[in-house]
Amino acid sequence: MSPRFPRRCLALLPLLLALHGCSDGVVGARRDAGTDASGDGAATQSDAAVEPVCSFPAPQVAGTPETDALANAPARCGRAPYRWLRGAELGTVVKVGDPRYLRAELLNALLEVTGVTLPQPIQHAAATQVITYRTQDRGQPIEATAVVAYPDDLPAGTPLDMLVLLHGTSGFTDGCGPGKEEATQLLGAALASFGRIVVIPDFIGLRSDGEKTGFLHPYLAGQPTAIAALDALRAAAQLAPAQRGGVCARPRFVTFGGSQGGHAALWVERLAPYYARELEHLGGVATVPPADLLAQSERALRTLVDASKNVVAFLGTTPFWYGAGTRLNEVFAAPWPTRVPELLGGSCELGKEFRPTRLEDAFAPGLLTAAAESRIAQFEPWGCIVAENGLTTTSIARLGQPSASYGMIFVTGEADELVHTPIERASFTTLCAQGLPLQYLECQGAGHTKATFWALPELLRFVEDRLAGRAFPTATRCVLQAPSRCENTPAATDG
Repeated sequence: MSPRFPRRCLALLPLLLALHGCSDGVVGARRDAGTDASGDGAATQSDAAVEPVCSFPAPQVAGTPETDALANAPARCGRAPYRWLRGAELGTVVKVGDPRYLRAELLNALLEVTGVTLPQPIQHAAATQVITYRTQDRGQPIEATAVVAYPDDLPAGTPLDMLVLLHGTSGFTDGCGPGKEEATQLLGAALASFGRIVVIPDFIGLRSDGEKTGFLHPYLAGQPTAIAALDALRAAAQLAPAQRGGVCARPRFVTFGGSQGGHAALWVERLAPYYARELEHLGGVATVPPADLLAQSERALRTLVDASKNVVAFLGTTPFWYGAGTRLNEVFAAPWPTRVPELLGGSCELGKEFRPTRLEDAFAPGLLTAAAESRIAQFEPWGCIVAENGLTTTSIARLGQPSASYGMIFVTGEADELVHTPIERASFTTLCAQGLPLQYLECQGAGHTKATFWALPELLRFVEDRLAGRAFPTATRCVLQAPSRCENTPAATDG
């Protein structure tokens, strides 16, 4: 087991570190009125006196027999019954932070130092800001935060598609969300500079506006994460045009997520047809995702591996979301039933205090026996909680794709030390059998944090094809490919 739980498991870690390390003096405060992002004194459309009128459909939660069935009874695993809220307040913007501006040439320079080959050079200046918006959790209204990035030099009223960027593991309590990190805002700006509105949700429980959620982030829980992400898209569209560079949001989006965010991307794909029927999901990217949580958890409970701490974080947070937080003695050995939630709520890492050298020092005997006998699924309520948050085992059925262009790319790393790739190869096959159009890419020699970075050119082209409406490639649809050298792999690598 690694000595500490990594605070940043985001698959784009190398890119973020490079951006962060070169960002001094690049990200500015609010511009003076009448000065554009390139600093030449020309007024931009976002400074124009007359704002464009942007239309966007109202939230449409459920509304058909099959979607109503879930919306009226989404509780699982012994959770008290509740119903999804369906009102116009979903996605309402509560607070908007000050924007930060970046010039196109500086964004290009920042990306160049990473060695990334992009499909095309960055063309537009961009801006980012943190917003607070209304969403829901277990049928109750709640507030969450997100970063919104947008081009800042396009004509007023330009309609743009949206991209939701779903982050990797950043922590388990308020203040740990990526909205507080300058590097995340830089990444959002880089993606927005290609001509789209980028939304980066802080998952529920990770607020970055200084306010408190009141409970831990339910780590790797599919339903709350996807719902907050979809409401963040609604919130970005509800900003006044002047608050997003004068551009208008189309009700169309793609997903892009790595690691925990890859899991979240697959959950957005699963729940969007139920929860956000007014939005058109075009497909997207899921990299190094723990799609089969049940199999990944059983492996991590049989042998002490890096993923064993991920299981600790899952069992130390998500059971509270299901009302089982008082029963952690059934899964943790003493003193961890109380100490693990305390540690997760006290910082953005599990901490150096948690360093068991044997599985028996961390987990309860009954859980370990169930894992050894491959019967965690029958170890209730824990088996239900794990299975319901895995894409291959959840009881929430997948609904069909809307177009011939629709699909996602599923990326793994051949040498992934955290998410066990053989398990996720099987997940790919299972998700294909469920009807999800998938393309497989396994980066040869790539570890967990490298796979997305090494595949970035392929992923951006895949996203552009979905936005352009190009037909999903039938020759590679649901074909499990052998590991291959991804385009951005360094010349000399050690995996």
